[in-house]
Amino acid sequence: MKRIPRWHHVQPAQCQVMLLLVLMLLGPTTVADTGQTQRLALLVAAPWEGETAMVNDVVATYHALRQRGFAPEEFLVLAGPLTRSLLLAFLHDVQRRIGAWPSGEVWLSFSGHGTFRSTTAAEARPGLLLTNALHPSQEEQVLWEEVFAALQVPAAVQLTLLPDS
Repeated sequence: MKRIPRWHHVQPAQCQVMLLLVLMLLGPTTVADTGQTQRLALLVAAPWEGETAMVNDVVATYHALRQRGFAPEEFLVLAGPLTRSLLLAFLHDVQRRIGAWPSGEVWLSFSGHGTFRSTTAAEARPGLLLTNALHPSQEEQVLWEEVFAALQVPAAVQLTLLPDS
């Protein structure tokens, strides 16, 4: 089985540095002006300490999308222990990248744990749980509505979501 290029395997302390480096290297768009559809695959893994399944999900998704024609430069990967601020910063950087696209495709894969806020099922607001704390703080979770608000995907850009949480 092929492996993702080494720079995709990120140690927790390197997440922010690698994210910024990847965004700077890729520049404002991921496709040159060749008339091709602009697209970007966002692969996010938020494992808790000792978990490996989430990183395995990122590897599998990377290979599946590569077989579907995604080029290596069309991927942004954020993996490791995450915080709310780190995840939202990642999504805001993506929004700046795709905000001016006249059309395109964004693939968002999240592998981690889920949560919800509410006292009743009818009012439940689903989200992502970034820690295994018994009573997680706001910094340890992000609601899906906050994910979509941070991305602000333009109307003509298709968003495909694969949540594993």
